[in-house]
Amino acid sequence: MADLAVAVLIGLGGLVIISAVSLFLLKAVSGARRRRTAARRARFVDLVGELIVRGDPGSRNFRRYAGDPEFRSVVLEYMRMLQGDDRLRLLTAARDMGLVDRFLKGLRSKDRDERVSAVEALGEIGDPTTVTDLVFMLHDIVPEIQVQAAAALAHIGDPSSVRSLLAGMEHQDEWHAQRIADALYSFGREAVPEMARYLQGTGRYRPLIARTLGLIGDIRAEGSLIQALSSSDADLRMRAAAALGRAGTPRAVPSLLELLADKQWEVRAQAASALGRRTDRQAIPWLRRALSDQSWWVRHNAASALVEVPGGNEALRSSLGHPDPYARDAAAAVLLSSGVAGEAVEALRSTEATDRLAAEDLISSLVQAGKAEFFLVAGLNPEYVDALRMRV
Repeated sequence: MADLAVAVLIGLGGLVIISAVSLFLLKAVSGARRRRTAARRARFVDLVGELIVRGDPGSRNFRRYAGDPEFRSVVLEYMRMLQGDDRLRLLTAARDMGLVDRFLKGLRSKDRDERVSAVEALGEIGDPTTVTDLVFMLHDIVPEIQVQAAAALAHIGDPSSVRSLLAGMEHQDEWHAQRIADALYSFGREAVPEMARYLQGTGRYRPLIARTLGLIGDIRAEGSLIQALSSSDADLRMRAAAALGRAGTPRAVPSLLELLADKQWEVRAQAASALGRRTDRQAIPWLRRALSDQSWWVRHNAASALVEVPGGNEALRSSLGHPDPYARDAAAAVLLSSGVAGEAVEALRSTEATDRLAAEDLISSLVQAGKAEFFLVAGLNPEYVDALRMRV
């Protein structure tokens, strides 16, 4: 038994030694491989840098490196960083070296990951001659590849592909449709005409496109957005109203005023905010009435909008005496958050009697509207605040 135990221990010790040696050799080989890769990469960085300066890939036979993944990686990294003539020289070289053709070939691969890599690479290269191939990839069976193709097209920026992107969006789930909308946003103003036409149709993602048009903020979309305000789709009305806050002109104001009576509170709330961004004085009485809306969000947005409209502060102050307690509260809350109340506290120290009286009137109205705590925190004498509370 003792001999058997010794034999087992010797065997285990041998295994430990073999494992340690194997691990050492594995690390040594791995380290050597990393060093060779780093050296090769450093060489490629120098070569591509020279290529950009000289613009002559044929002089060093760069084509033979096109099959090396590390070389392709270096080229793509440079493409991300470069602008102007330097980028154009590298793009021309990428064509001459066959890199563009290699990635185009990857689009036809049966391997999903290879197609994804090829699409991403073509987006980084940004060769306008690849637009047709990338548009074709919008019909790939893998949604992620479709989204990557959309991003690549946005990077190239050819507006002729916008219609295809909008058509491809129709077959996506909400998550992938949002990502395609992000690509459309990247086009900027170039995408607006096609997106505005899409908004006039029956596409399922019109609310998403309305939102994207609002983010772009181009007034050429205004007509389509105003038309969308009369849609039976509440989500579309809401998104279009919000978009008109940035992509609208005074022409949109009458339609937005009508929307303050919409049956959906979300639509009314967005219409109120958009009217604030339009800063049109004719909205003041409408927004003041909206302070009594049954929805807290509508009341809050209407009060916030009045702060933005010239003359709206006076309407808010007069609303502190509104018979509706909800309207009083909305007006008071926004006046406090906008800094007007703080300015009134400072004005109490003014040497001008008219400034002090105006400040005291405002503070008195806010105190009577239930906002005494603000002024106590601001350091006003409690007895003075109580006197203002009792003031008629």
